[in-house]
Amino acid sequence: MSLSGMERIHILWEQIVQEDDKEAFAELYNLFIDDLYRYGSKLSPDEGMVKDSIQEVFLDLYDKRKKSNITRNLRLYLIVALKRVLIRKLQKHRRLEKRQINDVDMFDVQYSFEEQYMEEEASNMVLEKVKKIITDLPAKQKEIIYLRFNLSLEYAEISSMLGISIESVRKQVYRAIKSVRESIDYPDLLLLFLLSYNTNASSSRV
Repeated sequence: MSLSGMERIHILWEQIVQEDDKEAFAELYNLFIDDLYRYGSKLSPDEGMVKDSIQEVFLDLYDKRKKSNITRNLRLYLIVALKRVLIRKLQKHRRLEKRQINDVDMFDVQYSFEEQYMEEEASNMVLEKVKKIITDLPAKQKEIIYLRFNLSLEYAEISSMLGISIESVRKQVYRAIKSVRESIDYPDLLLLFLLSYNTNASSSRV
């Protein structure tokens, strides 16, 4: 996120905390909703569950607006909160199966690229091959790649979110990129893969 974007978030948050500004909160919601929806959709294929979870996260954020530590990294706070809510909801749904939800269960939905951008830059055959490579990665590795390239989180942010070392995050990213590079004969494809997070595909509004 650009510096101007960070500054805007800070201004909005100050209006929310000090003036209880509902319009500022709505604008803040709109700034984050697309990223949260796309990320949530990777954790659960249930659209309704994802939307309900996002609403719960924002309601909780509003209730906790007086806690200053939330604003240190609001984007990361929201992503982590959404994952926690979804894990809780998935666990509730799976109690009849008598098993616990863990990170291996998560992020198992097929990884999708921003179709329009990629189709303009590479053949469908190559696209499908890359998608399969990414989809077949271990769940944790796939999530790290999504957080890094689709949500543009820093290595330190991913490390904090997932409870692993920064070096582990770097290794997972390297291994995933290496898997793609070794499996594809097109030298420019890796660049397209790395740039895919910059596209602005639409998502379902909550």
